[in-house]
Amino acid sequence: MRRGAFAVSLLGLMLLAGCFGPSTASWGTGNGAVEVDFDRASTSFTSTLGPESSSMDDLQAVGCSPGEEDLGTNKTMPVKFTGFLAASQLYASHTDQVKNIGLSVTTSVAINSMSFSQAAETIEGEGARVDLKDWNDPLNPQTGAGSVDLDEIDADEDTRWYILALIPTTEHIQDGMLSLGEWHQPVTIQGYLVSSNASNAYGYHSIQTVSDDCTLDVGNQNREQLFVMVTGIKLDGASVTSNGEADDEWVHGDVPILGRTGFVTMFFVVGLGGAVGAFILSKMFVMKGAQNTMKILLGKAGIAQVKKVKQDVKKAKATGMVSPKERQAEQRSKARKEMPKTEKKSKESALAGFDLDSILSSDDSDSSPVGSSSGGSSVVVTEAAKEMVDTASQQSSSVPSVSTPTTASNVFVPPTRSSSAPTSVVSTQPDPEPRGHFTSVAPSRSSTPEPKPATKKKAVRKRKAAVAAPATEEPVAREEPAPTPAKKATFEEEEDFSDFSF
Repeated sequence: MRRGAFAVSLLGLMLLAGCFGPSTASWGTGNGAVEVDFDRASTSFTSTLGPESSSMDDLQAVGCSPGEEDLGTNKTMPVKFTGFLAASQLYASHTDQVKNIGLSVTTSVAINSMSFSQAAETIEGEGARVDLKDWNDPLNPQTGAGSVDLDEIDADEDTRWYILALIPTTEHIQDGMLSLGEWHQPVTIQGYLVSSNASNAYGYHSIQTVSDDCTLDVGNQNREQLFVMVTGIKLDGASVTSNGEADDEWVHGDVPILGRTGFVTMFFVVGLGGAVGAFILSKMFVMKGAQNTMKILLGKAGIAQVKKVKQDVKKAKATGMVSPKERQAEQRSKARKEMPKTEKKSKESALAGFDLDSILSSDDSDSSPVGSSSGGSSVVVTEAAKEMVDTASQQSSSVPSVSTPTTASNVFVPPTRSSSAPTSVVSTQPDPEPRGHFTSVAPSRSSTPEPKPATKKKAVRKRKAAVAAPATEEPVAREEPAPTPAKKATFEEEEDFSDFSF
């Protein structure tokens, strides 16, 4: 997760490359801002960069005239400062040490004086390198070990320097000051010096002179420290103007040659397009390696068979054939659709003969509990069961009883029981309807479902005919073996108490 967030952040920084820069003062009258009303005859400013708001009026601009060395307030052309930008400092605020006009300074620069073309040809690393430590005073930078120590420059120095405290004259100039945040580039700053009533005032115009093209000459001390009211900045391939309408106007976040729009477009084309191309190329390499491995493992004959199988599969799909996996998937889907109905049906059939909740919640008046022989439980006897018992008793009473002769005392006559009829009825009933609830087994068979009348009559007639046959003649009844009926009766009784099919 952290790696993904880091990758997204890195991508966002790449998209916003050139859009971020050092913080600097804003334009206006708010907090941390400066506003300058420039006029060559009388310039005023208001600044909130210091601890308190400060303002100054009646600042006179000092310019030049081409072909003249002297500077003056009556000259209309701005003074030029050209060279190699070695160091710069952008201010968002000032300390208590800065007073008066210094509060209107938003940027300070250190420029190694030379021609613009010479500065442009300087190779990176071969120009002056400044180790900047502190630059609280706009005109007095504190530097350390480097190729040049700005605070130690004197008449013995081989190079000449401009230490300039820049005051913006318009909002566009203030926005363009951010271009000076990049060191080691050729630059030309155009502006006016500030006139002072006192001679040789620190940072003001005094005895400076210019060349024919209004470029300021560096004095014998090889360093010029001046306040400059900036009206324009020239860079390598871009410029900053007072109205911001130049064809090559520098814009914050702009990229040389491509521009901001071109840079973003190039990023998407090259970056994302290259990533997609690299992915496709790597995938091709992987597939090619897999094919080579398959050729080694399977051989030409195996590969030919695999191709044939693929062709057969395509032909089979074209003709409408279904693979075993698809067939199994279809069967499973059908089974899942039919599964709820089957479960519901099986549940109903399983509870068809015994439904405790429906029995307990039933309030039918046609059932009544009958006490069992154990005395602790009861069964529910329905009207159908009662009718079955009455019918069985009537049939048993209608059959003539077998008379036992006095002479044959050892002959056993089987009792006339109607229990055989219910037993046969229970075994032949396919699907009894649940009509009652029981908690224990009753000795009586009266709770069995209603039997079929035809089957019951046949069973009773067969048994009574077999028993009543020897009643016409006494010798036949004596010859019949007694143990056989007894065993049959015993079997029926055991069957009555062991049959729990219902």
